[in-house]
Amino acid sequence: MPSTAPPRRARVDACPGALTVHEAADGGLARIRLPGGLVSADQVCVLAAAAAELGDGRLELTSRGNVQIRGLTPDASPVLGDRLAGAGLLPSATHERVRNIVASPLSGIDNTTDVSGLVTALDQRLCARASLAALPGRFLFALDDGRGDVARLGADVTCVVVSADRASIGRFDVRTGDVVTVLLALAEAFLAERAAQRSPAWRVDELDGGADAVADRASDSLAGMDIRPAPRTQPAAADEPVGVRAQPDGRYVLTALAPLGRLTSEQALMLAGHAGPRGLRITPWRSVVVPDLVDASTVSTAVADAGLGVDAASPWYRRSACTGRPGCAKALADVQTDARAVADQWPGRRVHWSGCERRCGRPRDTEVDVVATADGYVTHG
Repeated sequence: MPSTAPPRRARVDACPGALTVHEAADGGLARIRLPGGLVSADQVCVLAAAAAELGDGRLELTSRGNVQIRGLTPDASPVLGDRLAGAGLLPSATHERVRNIVASPLSGIDNTTDVSGLVTALDQRLCARASLAALPGRFLFALDDGRGDVARLGADVTCVVVSADRASIGRFDVRTGDVVTVLLALAEAFLAERAAQRSPAWRVDELDGGADAVADRASDSLAGMDIRPAPRTQPAAADEPVGVRAQPDGRYVLTALAPLGRLTSEQALMLAGHAGPRGLRITPWRSVVVPDLVDASTVSTAVADAGLGVDAASPWYRRSACTGRPGCAKALADVQTDARAVADQWPGRRVHWSGCERRCGRPRDTEVDVVATADGYVTHG
């Protein structure tokens, strides 16, 4: 397996956003941040309509629980921005690229621990702090409810809730009421340490000293808080959710797999039609959580009939691929088409298809790495 050590950056991060549209080979690419993957049914309908009317008709789900719209024409960007703002999907024009927050997708649904309130508070306070607009678009926060799912994603700052009163953030054990304050202090410390090192780093582990250097710098600003040493351990890693699970209230939650992380506008609207007051959640594994179902069997059948995966036997389980040709000018193959043709290979293993050596969107726990080269595909693992 090739090394996935983070590179030393030679340029400023130009990560796309909802307003900072990237010009790809197939047109404009907009990335809409969904902190914690939280999205209402109405917002999904707005995104689906925007994809159908302004883009190529699909929604791409990212490995950070965000959504991308591709194929935008040059004059579509301001229209998209207005639609997103009207739907509450663009609360801050200055901070829209830095609202990168992943959270345990089933938190508060199949258990009683719920980090969604922390997601909302972190997002609001992040957007309210002007200095943090300078964060790179790749800087990532993670809020894990203790099950160990997003704790293993390699975020720059990870919080694991360990009890009703305490949470672990790196080497700090903190009160749950102080979680957002500590996370923001660490983000500020990252920017200060990056400036002190005169580094163009996009991520914490690209700094000399990494997370320890950032924690050391943050310590002064956290003085006086109830902070204790945290064990340098993480909870046992939980696998990605898929299929139907029971909720404590007697209802059910369905996690549906989007084929290679792509939803047609029609599929997105269908899922939105089954959403309740809690809406939907987009997961870092490019799937969609639909909670609070009464008749899970009927919904699961409808979702499967629409072409989505509803259990671990699905060919889309643990499968991902970058955009590839023709959407990406750097790609050497149409990996989306090629991956779909052999989706049932390597059952049960994490497989990622890449159109070039950059390996965009590759999960950290990939077991089979399929990379396009000028001479064909090379498979690792």
